[in-house]
Amino acid sequence: MSSSFPPLFPGMLLDAASRYAQDQAAAPQAGDAIAQMGWACTLVPEAAGGVGGSLTDLAAIVEGLATHGVQLPVVERCAVVPLLLQAAAPEVARRWLQALCEGDVAVAPLAALADPLDQPAVTARHLDIGFALTGLVRGTQLSADVSHALVPALLDGAEPALFLIERERLPAPAARYRSMEGREAVDVRLEDLALPEGACLARGAAARAALEQADNAALALTLADTVAALAALIQRTIAHLQERRQFGVALASFQVLRHRTADMYVRFLGARGLLLHALGEHQSAGGAGPALRRTLRLAKLSLAETARACAEAAIQMHGGMGMSEEVLATRLAQRLLASEFRYGDRLYHAMHLHGHAAATSQPLLSKSAP
Repeated sequence: MSSSFPPLFPGMLLDAASRYAQDQAAAPQAGDAIAQMGWACTLVPEAAGGVGGSLTDLAAIVEGLATHGVQLPVVERCAVVPLLLQAAAPEVARRWLQALCEGDVAVAPLAALADPLDQPAVTARHLDIGFALTGLVRGTQLSADVSHALVPALLDGAEPALFLIERERLPAPAARYRSMEGREAVDVRLEDLALPEGACLARGAAARAALEQADNAALALTLADTVAALAALIQRTIAHLQERRQFGVALASFQVLRHRTADMYVRFLGARGLLLHALGEHQSAGGAGPALRRTLRLAKLSLAETARACAEAAIQMHGGMGMSEEVLATRLAQRLLASEFRYGDRLYHAMHLHGHAAATSQPLLSKSAP
């Protein structure tokens, strides 16, 4: 059994993220790592003071963190926020993106991690002198270092809109808890929160397009997180089977365990292929379009099933150790299980795929010609 896996996205970004994650896993440090490492600038255009990188660059950072089981809201703060800010008027967007890259502000989306971004939990009413926001956002992340919240909302029941709110304006969280994969999550209830006119960054078609792009990027990066965690889980499982002994021999010599590990590896190869295909299509489609959306949903559906099967197999092969969160393999398995519920679970995406197929009178997977 070999435990050597080539990286998905090799390069300096992966190396830096891996080194940070190793240090953090060994001795957790306080502070805003995303701002300190400059990762929030990855997708920001160079004209706005950013790196002008691609989604693949951000996927390398996601891989480095996922491999070592470190949780940071990279998808939300480094992909979702910059893409949504770019929906504002050019001067407004440039000002906020520059402040983001210079570390003057730290912005997080006020949206449920379990829901697609284009299904906001907040509604907004247009008043004579501003707006009023109402809604309950469950399971979002607002760490202490966040200075502003970016809120997707449905304005006047007719069109999407994006609002930027200072942290001090938000009410205290209605609940605090720890998510399955170890995130510090909160519920935030807004009750006619009054905002000035300038708090609305974008509305209508501009907001809708930005939400689509951000949701597609979040789905793609969640897939990257899943595949990276899956690779790390298989490596940890192989190492465990090689190290542990029973009846005087290594567990790795048991044929049934070898076959089960091989099944996990074959599933991983299929997942890696789906991920690379989805990222390639994301780049060629410019981050939007119905064909890309369909591809991402199919990939989410397939990877969710793969992740669950492999997580359960790894926990079983670790025996009693697989039930302890002190074991990295257990935390990776929890991460894989939780990924299914990020930005819509597999049932949500299956329902929309079925609806699209019914509307177009085409099967989800067409058979190739003989």
